[in-house]
Amino acid sequence: MTLTTDMFKNEGAIEFENVASVIGSGYENDVAVLAIEDKIAYRAARKNMQIHSAIILKVMGVVSGFFTYQINHDAREFCLLQSTIRPEVFDFDLYKAMVQKIIENNTYGYPMFITTNPKSKFETPKLFESIGFTTYLEMSGYAYMVYGDMGDARLKYLAHITMCNVWNSISGKWLKVKREWNEKIEAAGAKHNIPNPKFASRDGCWQGTNGYSNVVLGSHEINEDGEVVHKVGKSFNGNASVLDPVACEVILRFFMPTDGSFVYNPFGGGVQMGFVTGDYGYKYISSEIRQNQCDANNAICQDLKGSAKWIKSDSSEYVPDERPDLVFTCPPYYKVEEYLDYDGNPPEGELNSFPTYQEFRDTLFKGYKKAIDALKDDSFFVVMTGDSRDKNGAYYCCESEHELFFRDNGLHVYNKIVYLECEFTRLAHAKKTLNYRKFPKREQKIIVAYKGDMSKIKDRFPTVGRL
Repeated sequence: MTLTTDMFKNEGAIEFENVASVIGSGYENDVAVLAIEDKIAYRAARKNMQIHSAIILKVMGVVSGFFTYQINHDAREFCLLQSTIRPEVFDFDLYKAMVQKIIENNTYGYPMFITTNPKSKFETPKLFESIGFTTYLEMSGYAYMVYGDMGDARLKYLAHITMCNVWNSISGKWLKVKREWNEKIEAAGAKHNIPNPKFASRDGCWQGTNGYSNVVLGSHEINEDGEVVHKVGKSFNGNASVLDPVACEVILRFFMPTDGSFVYNPFGGGVQMGFVTGDYGYKYISSEIRQNQCDANNAICQDLKGSAKWIKSDSSEYVPDERPDLVFTCPPYYKVEEYLDYDGNPPEGELNSFPTYQEFRDTLFKGYKKAIDALKDDSFFVVMTGDSRDKNGAYYCCESEHELFFRDNGLHVYNKIVYLECEFTRLAHAKKTLNYRKFPKREQKIIVAYKGDMSKIKDRFPTVGRL
């Protein structure tokens, strides 16, 4: 039978049939033929894709279209997969009617997801926006869309921007999320009169007043008296290194167990991880040796949904009162910054005040050991760390020693992630250091270690769902 658009407008000509699986429905070949002819929906011809449910469109009894979908109860999501409709009967209203039949089958109220293809005639962002879907991510020419709250797509968004073990912190998508978190932190700081809340109490790193950032971005002018005046450029981060809140959010979402609620940080420092954790409604406790940092962070985080608290203590000795579900820390990098308290001096026991790297390392690892012992079984211990050079220019190899320490203390080194930073000031630095054959370092290492039975990870942690 040759179908025309006029034929399907007849009363009773249109029929939609829902099948729990294409395989076993009797429509396997019909779906495969339509999928191959469509070219974009070709994956629906595969056996491993025909296990999914589908709406079958029939016009005058002839199979004329389909839309496959998947209900994932583990991820609590409803995913729209491949679709097509015969060109000779195609009509946007007819296609929308098929989508509506899909939506009606979401009786669980799960958020619905679809990846729309701009090359398709009908499976476009514009069409799905007209039905109520919202784009949460645009990548590689595709629009990733959700029917539901944008928060339902957050984990998928984070997964897409951290898909492999190199996290590019200068990508546009990463920076968008970072701006959102920084605005929240800045607003909390302003509310509670904490200046520079992202890096309160810290100064003295390579990004400072005389650091390369200001050498590069500074300028010289001649004033009215004919004198040459140096104008300082942008002093990045107020002269202090700042933990990235996006990295904190990714670590929290991916490495907090489904039934978890408590994060412990054995070497506290800045506000970011505590702010993100508290904003999500979890509990966060951090051991921090400087009173000024504790006071600033506690003030910034006092209004969060969860609780975030920094406790003035020697981090190498402190033990939390309860067992954490996740340990995360980003400790000092030896001799890279100064960490000073109210009196302008480092507190006794502050890591960077130790005269030797060996003392620094041993004290750091002592604190780690107490955190490992406190950590619940089948949980993650995550460290964001870096390396620094001795006075002769050789690396201390702190990153490598971290991995060996975790291994030797019964943990499994599960992920080694490269956190990639901006190269701009490093390129300027290289103009000097390459004469000494030193390549400036623009990455940090995120070491993800696991305590317990690795076979339990898939069941103990929330599924990401379909990406």
